[in-house]
Amino acid sequence: MTRRVQITKGILWFITGLAAAVTIIRFTRGLGTTTALSDTTPWGLWVGFDVMGGVALAAGGFVIGAIAHVFKRDKYHHAVRPAILTALLGYAAVAVGLLFDLGLPWNIWHALIFWNPQSPLFEVAWCVMIYLTILFLEFLPVFLERTRFQALYRILLRMQLPLIILGISVSTLHQSSLGTLLLIMPFRLHPLWYTPHLPELFFVSAICLGLSMVIFESSVTAWLYKRKPNTDMLSGLARFAAGALALYLAFRLFDLWHHDKIGLAFEGSFEARLFWFEMGLSTIVPLVLFLIPKVRRSHTGVFIASSMGLMGFLLYRIDASGLAQVWATRTDYFPMWTEFAVSFGIVSFFALIYLFIQEHFPVEHEILDEEEKWRQRQLFVLPRFDRLTQVWLGDPTFASRRVYSLVFVVALVLGLTSTPWQPLVEASPVQRARGGDILKVGFPIGTVAFPHAEHVKRLGKEACGTCHHLHLPGDVGTPCSECHSDLYLPTRLFDHFRHVGLLGENASCERCHPKEGPRIGVTAKKCSSCHEKDMMAENQVVKTFEYLTAPGLSQAAHGICIECHKREATNPEWGKPDLFRCATCHRTPVSHGDVVLEASLEEIEDEVLQ
Repeated sequence: MTRRVQITKGILWFITGLAAAVTIIRFTRGLGTTTALSDTTPWGLWVGFDVMGGVALAAGGFVIGAIAHVFKRDKYHHAVRPAILTALLGYAAVAVGLLFDLGLPWNIWHALIFWNPQSPLFEVAWCVMIYLTILFLEFLPVFLERTRFQALYRILLRMQLPLIILGISVSTLHQSSLGTLLLIMPFRLHPLWYTPHLPELFFVSAICLGLSMVIFESSVTAWLYKRKPNTDMLSGLARFAAGALALYLAFRLFDLWHHDKIGLAFEGSFEARLFWFEMGLSTIVPLVLFLIPKVRRSHTGVFIASSMGLMGFLLYRIDASGLAQVWATRTDYFPMWTEFAVSFGIVSFFALIYLFIQEHFPVEHEILDEEEKWRQRQLFVLPRFDRLTQVWLGDPTFASRRVYSLVFVVALVLGLTSTPWQPLVEASPVQRARGGDILKVGFPIGTVAFPHAEHVKRLGKEACGTCHHLHLPGDVGTPCSECHSDLYLPTRLFDHFRHVGLLGENASCERCHPKEGPRIGVTAKKCSSCHEKDMMAENQVVKTFEYLTAPGLSQAAHGICIECHKREATNPEWGKPDLFRCATCHRTPVSHGDVVLEASLEEIEDEVLQ
C-alpha cells in the first residue's frame, strides 16, 4: 500500500464521516433540515448529481463491454473488469442516493408491487434494478476466481457475453429514459435544454461520460498504486471519446438550429452563459484535446481532458434537472453544505469499497499481486515503537485501520455539531381567505383557488356545514383560518385561563373536570357538551367537538375536499372522473413568488389605509 493510497483513504473516510452525520439528521429530522429544497424547487443536487449524474457515470460498464466483447477489440479487455466494477458500485450509489432524496424512503420498493407503466420513472426504476442485477452477475466471477466454487465460476464465464449484451440493451433503455422524464416539463425546462430529442441526447452524453469515467478511473488508479499506465489503451479510448464528443456536439447544435433556438445561446442571459460554460467544459475543450495526438499519448493530457468531460457532463445533468429550471420558477437555489456532504460522502464510501475490492480481488492482477506481496513483507518487518511511550503501534494494516476509525469519528462528531437542527416543520401562517366568488384559500402560502359560489350552487346552502363545521361563539361562517391558522402546524383551540376566568375562577373546575381524579384534558368533558348550540353548525362534518387543537389547514382541507371529490368523481352525472386528483385544485396560474409578493403589497396597502 503506497503512501498515496493511505492519504487518499484518510480523506475519503473523513468525507464519509461527515456524510454519516448528515445521514443521521436527514433520517431523523427530514429533508427540510438538511437541504435548501422547497415546494418550488423540489429537485436539487441529489437528483442532478446522485441520480442523473450517477447513472451516467456508471455508463462505462456497458460502453467498454460493447467495445471489448461485442466488437472484439482485445486490447481493451484490461479495462473491462474495472469498468464493470465502477458501473456496479455506481448503480448501487444511485440506489443509496435515492434513499436520501425520497420523502418516504421506506417506500422505495413500491415500484416492484405497485406498477405504473405510464410513468417514465417506472421504466427507469425497473431498468436500474435489472441492470444492477446483471452487473452483479457480470462481476461475480471476479469474487469466485480464487475460490473453490470453480464450477459456478466457469458457468458464469460462459454466460458473460449474453449478460453483457443484455446489460447493453437494458442500459440503453434507461439512459435515454432519464431524458424522457424531462419531456413532461416543457414549460419549466429552459429552451436551450428542452428538446423532443432529450432521450437521444441523454444516451449519447452517457456514452461520452462513460468513456471519460473509464479513462479517469484508469489514470487515477495507476497514479495511486504507482504503476505504469496503459498508454496504448488510454489513447484508443481517447479516440473513441473524441468521436462520441463530436457526435454529441453536432447533435446538440443541430437540434438548436433545427428548432430555431440557436439565437438564445447568444442573448447574454445567465442561461446562455451557463450553456456555453457547460458546452466548453463538457465537449469543446475535451474534444480539441483528444484530437491532438500528443495529448492522447500523454497520461497527464488524457487525465485532464477526461476530468473536464466528467465535470462538464455532470454539470449538464445538474443543469437539466435544476439550474435550467430557475428561469421558470424565478427562485434562487444553492445547495446547503449538507447536500454536498451527502453527495461527496456517497462517492467516497463507494470509492473505499472500490479500493478494497481492487486490493483483495483479481480486478487488476497487477494491483492484487503487488498488495499481496506488500502484506507478505509486513510479516517480516520489525515492530515499530512510539518514541515517547515505547508502545508498539501494531502492524501497519492494523495501525491504518485505527487511524481511519479516528478520522471517521472526528468527522462524524464535527458533522453532528455543525448540522443545523431546525424544527421538523416551520411555522407557515395563513391569512383569511379572500376574493369574490373564487376564494384564495391558504393565502399566501400554498394558495388554492376555491370557487365558493359554484360549490354553493351545486351543493346547496345545507352543505355549508361541510367546511364551516365550527364557528367562533355567536358567529356564523367563521373562516377556516381562525381555527386552522397555520398551513402545517396544529392550532390550539382551547384557552384554559380564559375559561377559568369566565366560569368563576377555581370554583369552576368541577364544571369541566370530575370531582375525583386528575384534572387533565383526558378527563375533561367534551367541548360540544357546552358549545353545541353556539359553535357547532348544522349538517356539519365534525359530529363531536372534543379536540383541544385543530390540525394544519393543509391536513384539514385535504381531509374534507379529497374525500368529497372522490365521491363526486364516481357520479356519472358530473362526468369528472379525475376530480380527486391534485391538479384539480393546485393549478395556480401564477408563481409562488408572485403570490407572496401580492400578499405583501396588500398588507402594505392595508397599513396605509389604516
